[in-house]
Amino acid sequence: MSKKIRVSFHIAALGLITLAFFARVYRLADKNIWWDEGWTVWMGQHDWAWIALRTASDEHPPLHYWLMNLWQGVFGPDVVTGRFFSLAFGVLGVALLYRIGKAMGGARVGLLAALFLALARFNIWWSQDIKNYTLSAFFAWASVYFVWQWALTERRAANQSRWKLFWVGYVGAAFLALFSHYLAALIILANNIFVGLALLAQWRAGKNPLPLLWRWSAAQIAVVILLAPWLYLYLQKGATWTAAPTFDFTLFLRLAATVLTLGVTTYIENYTWLVIALLAIAALSAGWILIRQTPNAVFAKKRWSVGYALLIALIPPALIYLLALTPAAIFAPKIQARYLMMLTPALALLLAFGVLFAARHSKFVALALAAFIVGAQLFVLNAYYGERILRDEYTSVAQMLNNFGNADDALVLNTDQEYPTLLYYLARPFDWIGVPNGAPVDAATAQRVAADALQHRGVWVVTIPDALQKDPQRLVEQKIAERLPKQYEQTFGDKRLTLYANEIRNVKDVASKNFSPLAARNDVLDERLKLVGVDLPVHEALPGDVVRVVTYWAAQDLATLNIALQKTNGEIVARASVPISIGAHERAQADLQIPPDVNVNELRVVAQARLGAVTLGALAILPRAQVQNIETTTQPRAERFGEAIRLTGAALPKQSVRAGELVPITLVWQTDAPLPTSYTVFAHLLGEQYNPAQNNFLWGQIDRIPVEGKLPTNAWTPQQKIVDAYAIKLDDHAPPGAYKIEIGLYDANGTRLPVFDANGNALGDALIVGTVEVR
Repeated sequence: MSKKIRVSFHIAALGLITLAFFARVYRLADKNIWWDEGWTVWMGQHDWAWIALRTASDEHPPLHYWLMNLWQGVFGPDVVTGRFFSLAFGVLGVALLYRIGKAMGGARVGLLAALFLALARFNIWWSQDIKNYTLSAFFAWASVYFVWQWALTERRAANQSRWKLFWVGYVGAAFLALFSHYLAALIILANNIFVGLALLAQWRAGKNPLPLLWRWSAAQIAVVILLAPWLYLYLQKGATWTAAPTFDFTLFLRLAATVLTLGVTTYIENYTWLVIALLAIAALSAGWILIRQTPNAVFAKKRWSVGYALLIALIPPALIYLLALTPAAIFAPKIQARYLMMLTPALALLLAFGVLFAARHSKFVALALAAFIVGAQLFVLNAYYGERILRDEYTSVAQMLNNFGNADDALVLNTDQEYPTLLYYLARPFDWIGVPNGAPVDAATAQRVAADALQHRGVWVVTIPDALQKDPQRLVEQKIAERLPKQYEQTFGDKRLTLYANEIRNVKDVASKNFSPLAARNDVLDERLKLVGVDLPVHEALPGDVVRVVTYWAAQDLATLNIALQKTNGEIVARASVPISIGAHERAQADLQIPPDVNVNELRVVAQARLGAVTLGALAILPRAQVQNIETTTQPRAERFGEAIRLTGAALPKQSVRAGELVPITLVWQTDAPLPTSYTVFAHLLGEQYNPAQNNFLWGQIDRIPVEGKLPTNAWTPQQKIVDAYAIKLDDHAPPGAYKIEIGLYDANGTRLPVFDANGNALGDALIVGTVEVR
């Protein structure tokens, strides 16, 4: 290969690494932090000894948390910088795969594999998440690189002295991979199988396999010695894992195939043919093994390369499934699609070898296949990026606590299902008590939580949707209210914030020592009114969304504030008036609904008071995903829910089902007017016999935002036909008999909409739409 060609390959590789970087940095911050990320940030704020002891009890090894501790010490505990850590190893993984592909099959294989991994949705996904997957995957594949280079030196007598370098590299990489995530052991196992096959090949070729056997065995022993202190601690502290819930094997195969090819984890049935096509291209790589050709070094190397990639692509998924079936083990994971992330480079390699094999017969076909792969990746990437929208999930709740909480207040999380997420947004430490999320709240639990909270003079309670199921009677708040009166209550989306205190609290004017707006301002409207801060938690929104705008004012007398959403031509599409009292940091909140039928790309948020006006920010208006109404035969209905929502049709299931089956129903909705509230639809299966597990007569339930969460009620336009399909899972132990199908809608507080028949007669807060017989 000429020097000019080598340089062009290097430039192309740098271009692909740059592409990988921008594909992973794009919309990096445009997604709310979730439980695992909040947990990682929280863990990274502790010292190394505490982290080691905590992770030894029920976690993966501590390397990622230790590194996050160092990272946060430099850059701070911020979600964007934390994700940048994962991003860095994701990009390094692309660069590493280029080197692996180049070593295995030449520069073209390296470039193709790097291209496919650079655009792999699943790899991008976890490169934008504060988790240990890209870290562990990088070191696991570094071990693959060192094994391959080691194998090459064993075949080349002139280079055999270099085995020591690769031996050290392999031991270090394998140790670091395992010290990041236990499932890296699956790639280490594939390494061992590959070396075992290489030893067998040496023996069959009449060569002495013992030198390689001893060196390889010593490497494995070295890895175990390095891990021994951690394994000792883990065996002393670790909990016993139990078998995960049963997972259908066929479904697992479909899930694994879809995740590895497209990185899609939901509605995988929609991608079946695309997955089959991509697997067929990857299967072409097996041609290097199966085709009969006069043996030569280059061809033999491709055979071994494809075999190695197949080992990594096929054996770990099978072992993940088997591990999930283990009754008790050191590590028995539930079936999680994300555990397959570190195998995506293997699929990229197989696709590259498949394209290269096709090029032996037709370069045009190979080019078409490569274009098809990239096209499929861009297709699913577009949907992935479209789902990355920053929401006001906890920001406004946390801002109320940051600004108005006292140092001696307690914080009750009802339930504690999402506590790492809320803790991330809190700028101040609070003594918090969590209501356990694993079971319904009983009187004893409520009494214990209240007793802990009531040791403080003020108690803030954050209620999340999970509490609607676990504590529907608000037992925890009832116990707190017996001692402390309620001073404040407000709903923020699907969260509710309540303050119980022994004295009246000022929740309008923020004390100077607590004042912490998201954006400080210094806009003077007149000599007696100045804007000093703004909380605008989102910079993008969808039609129908309710945008929460909080402003802070230095006001020397009373005033009325007008907050508006305004088109670039000045037309106002939403407006709210808020009174301002006298204060140094007077808080004023306005909730503005973007019209569901708005057709603009941007709206400005404007505040006006007296004769002055100021722009608070801008919102990019994103289009909602197109929802196709499924054509189905429904029976006409004429019930009304609340003031405007009407049920105009329903399709009920077949007359009889068996326990454990899905019960499909389809509801057709319309609204007579725009809806400012997002309601959740519930669909229940009510039996004649009592269900002791649920402590009621409920034997099947689904609660969901309409149209699979894609079309909330606040996005409905008047007279729009909404076809809303559900599949209710009937309990596996449901006894035979007749079951009522009950539906309804409720808001973020759990308050159900009243139901009326066609004549306006009240029917309660739920509607029985039909029955189904359980055989």
